[in-house]
Amino acid sequence: MKHFTKKIFLTLFFCAVHGGAAAFTISINGDSGIHGENVKSSNCQQSNEESFTSDSGGTFYTTAESYSGGKGLELNIAKGSLGFGSLGGIINFNKCTHVSAGPVVKGQEIWVRIRVKFPRNFEFNQKGRNKFLRLRTYHMDGGTKVSEGYNDLYLDGPPGSSNWNGGYSPLQYIFEGAQQWYRAGGDTIPLGKWNTIEYYLRLDDKKASEGGNSMLRIWLNGTLVGETNERNTLVRSDSFIDSLYLFTYWDNDGAHISQKFWVDDLKITTDTPLTQDIDGNPFIGLGDPPPCPPPFGLKGQPKEKICE
Repeated sequence: MKHFTKKIFLTLFFCAVHGGAAAFTISINGDSGIHGENVKSSNCQQSNEESFTSDSGGTFYTTAESYSGGKGLELNIAKGSLGFGSLGGIINFNKCTHVSAGPVVKGQEIWVRIRVKFPRNFEFNQKGRNKFLRLRTYHMDGGTKVSEGYNDLYLDGPPGSSNWNGGYSPLQYIFEGAQQWYRAGGDTIPLGKWNTIEYYLRLDDKKASEGGNSMLRIWLNGTLVGETNERNTLVRSDSFIDSLYLFTYWDNDGAHISQKFWVDDLKITTDTPLTQDIDGNPFIGLGDPPPCPPPFGLKGQPKEKICE
């Protein structure tokens, strides 16, 4: 008990002095994983890389599909399942102590990049809107950890659902603590091929019109398709993000059929990437790292080239 209390004290002291965790990077690509093995480890370490820390019962290393490296991750949803505990997985940053991960607080930035491939005959949930990249947000009330909900990036199936009253968008964002939707541009997410999606937040309880510094950016296959500084990303100035939920939920009715799809090259970082998009915004980008960066950086170069 003394050791546990000491650990909590040191964590709180670090956050008080430094304003949050030091910069960290978490990566999962499955390249060293064993085909068919469940991707889960309570200490965030598995097969020489990071791992989901919980709720990944239907996620496995696979050689069947990969973007690079010969292995990826297979995600499964069973007919009738809501997805909790099986679809995707949760990474609790505090469990990833080997990369010095921890809470992300006001003023800090976080990037999440993932590659995803859905089969050509894949059917999204019947309402069309699918929870996708979810950064869970909290604040402390005395000694109680209080959830503010999620900074949620939704991945939406092809248009045609009754949900598209406001117009179709392949990627939509909402912070549940503020309840204001944002629709990113871009075309539909192509099925049967790999797509790279990246999601960036600068954390603030105030948006630009309130004198704050919050920011949201979304990239699809290397192109910036969404950007706004008019969305709150925290509820309070002392709020924080402490985990990423990848999918984890289908819908309230349960999946209408059993299906699988794949992800690869998941990367979470609070360390500002060196790569920049065509507008000069830092992002993880399509390469990891770019195979052949020009000598003066990548600003103004939207596509990475292959070294000859």
